[in-house]
Amino acid sequence: MAEDRTDRRVSAEAPASADKFRLSVRLATEYFLRSMQLLVEFVGGDLVTALVFLAIVSANVSHLNADGPDGAPHADAGDVPPDEVRKPISVLALAGSLNLPYETTRRHVSKLLQTGQCVRVAGGLIVPARVLLSDRHTEVMGANLTNLRRLFRALNKAGVDLS
Repeated sequence: MAEDRTDRRVSAEAPASADKFRLSVRLATEYFLRSMQLLVEFVGGDLVTALVFLAIVSANVSHLNADGPDGAPHADAGDVPPDEVRKPISVLALAGSLNLPYETTRRHVSKLLQTGQCVRVAGGLIVPARVLLSDRHTEVMGANLTNLRRLFRALNKAGVDLS
């Protein structure tokens, strides 16, 4: 009889767990879409250009992580790594990382170059610190932080354990 009660308890928990999972996916998707909308507006209205911009930023600082001997330099939002420590990425490597055709990636990079949101340096492309420190980018990051807090509040309210 004890096994019978345990089986019922487990089966009752399974739908609740599945519901939390589905809710978590929905909330995370909404967060992602709001974040991408902010980035699309920042780069001038094109989703692929926004992804290219984000991939350049990520590639530029991927070597600055917590696993290194110095911990995570420039981890604070206000401590943007200077251009000299950014690791440039080539258009070809960028295309490969995004699984996009080279020519498509090149066209989107050209848009970013024209607007000054990225620059060519020896070895490839970087998003310069001045772009990441701009008032507009700071505003976008603040809005994204608000979106992230909204996600965490909703998950917490739904009883999703974030630890």
